[in-house]
Amino acid sequence: MYGKIVTEPPRPSPELLKQFEGIWTSTISDAMGRHGVLDPDIQPLFAPVNVIGVALTVINYPNDNITTHRALQMARPGDILVIDEGRGNVTGSFGHNMSLNARARGVLGLVSSGHVRDARLLREEQFPVFSRGVCPRSAQKNHPGAINVPVSVGGIVVQAGDIVIGDDDGVAVVPLAFAEEVLAKARERQQMEHDQAEGIRTGDQALGILYGENWAATRTADTLKEIRTLTSKS
Repeated sequence: MYGKIVTEPPRPSPELLKQFEGIWTSTISDAMGRHGVLDPDIQPLFAPVNVIGVALTVINYPNDNITTHRALQMARPGDILVIDEGRGNVTGSFGHNMSLNARARGVLGLVSSGHVRDARLLREEQFPVFSRGVCPRSAQKNHPGAINVPVSVGGIVVQAGDIVIGDDDGVAVVPLAFAEEVLAKARERQQMEHDQAEGIRTGDQALGILYGENWAATRTADTLKEIRTLTSKS
């Protein structure tokens, strides 16, 4: 896939993006059947953090970030860089000066399968970053990768134009093709979670709104009965 640049990928409308505001990544994952979130080793650099934007995808040659610099020249307001750093990344492939460049272009944040550097400045200036960690070693700038092609980051395939949501829990990615459907389910789910929280405050059991008041006792009793039966026969 190296050497390919797509200049006009599909994008969600600003109106659609706005409708995802206030919906947690955990709720997005529930709405997608426990799917759609990046592996937990891709963590926010600081908290609290909340960002919603459009995936500008990048594949970098390992330990080389020239393609990210090229992507920043193409970036549009509302983009979030989603970077596949390949296997064996041992450099800080994104740093403070790149964040300044990104902000000047209207980029809202970074999601990377690799590492960043200048962590203190990124935290101080609150540029949203989700990555595997921090490394002070700089990347080379020699080998082109690809831009706005499908990438694999945190166990998820991300397409250019997908909706990216990051918060204190991590990152969720909503495929653009299913965004309206996911939005409807997520809104319903978040309302249910709100109602459940209010019920717990007044004495209801957790998840009782979904499974009934005695669901936990019933399920564990059935399991324990099976265990006792097996034990008695052995």
